[in-house]
Order: sequence, then structure tokens, then C-alpha cells
Amino acid sequence: MDNVLIVGCGDIGRRIAACLPHARLTGVVRSAAARKRLEDAGIAPVVADLDDAALCLPQQPPGTVVFHLAPPPRQGRRDPRTRHLLAALAGWRPARVVYISTSGVYGDCRGAWVDETWPARPQADRAWRRWDAERQLMTWSAQTGVPVVRLRVGGIYAPDRLPEERLRA
Repeated sequence: MDNVLIVGCGDIGRRIAACLPHARLTGVVRSAAARKRLEDAGIAPVVADLDDAALCLPQQPPGTVVFHLAPPPRQGRRDPRTRHLLAALAGWRPARVVYISTSGVYGDCRGAWVDETWPARPQADRAWRRWDAERQLMTWSAQTGVPVVRLRVGGIYAPDRLPEERLRA
């Protein structure tokens, strides 16, 4: 990967960037403080708000891989942030998009062995938002021919977001 755009370049995004020392890295964040963290890590920062329907991102070189790590909004069952991101990508063609989703899209599997062929049956609103983002991305992929990789992660944590209370219970 020569060129990488990390949308939602927080803790996980910076960890991905650290694994790509020879790539040209651009990270999309929401705040000036986050911008400074990217600069300190050697990542070209872009401050943008995915809640803005008029989202505009700088055009990237051909062959750029996009990591979509930005979380959906905290409410509702739809993810307008993914819709805005896809609209912003309309002016250029990434090599691929990698999306971090959640295993929550599977719903309650009652202890069954689950793999990527298991049907999505989201129950929680958060899982519905991620499922909505996945469907948007797959529709966009079918329309553009750009491959999308969905990673359904079982638990996403960061130094400031640990499940300590839940584990103590």
C-alpha cells in the first residue's frame, strides 16, 4: 500500500498507520487536538466532520486504500456518516475500502459457532447503524467496482474506552 487514507484516525487508526511505515498516510479527524496527534505521528491530517452532508475530502492518488474507522452516530438505526463519506469519495476511485464493523450485526446467536456466512440479524440500535453502513458500502461497491472489506470486530476498545466495569460485574 503506497497511499492510505484513514477516516476516523483515532487510536486504532494510528495503530494501523504504525504498521505501514513506508506508506503515504493521510488521516481524517474531527478536532484540532486530534490533528496535532496525527502530525506528531507523521500522518498528514485532514480535519473534517462526517456529520456534514457537504463533506469534502482532498482527492487522493490512484490506488489509495481507504480505512473507514469512524463510528456511526450515537442514536438512530442509520449511519449518515458513511453516506457522507461515500459522497465525498465520488470524485476519485480508491483501490479498496476497509470498514471496521461489529460482530453485533449478527445479533443473539445463542452460543452458535458464527462465521462470515452467518446472516446479519442486528438487535441493538448500534448494531443496526453498523449494518446500515455495511449495506451502504456494499451497494456502493456494486455500483463502482471498488472492493469493500468488512471486518466484524467482536470488541473495539481504546485506552479511554475499556470495559473495566463490565468485567468487574
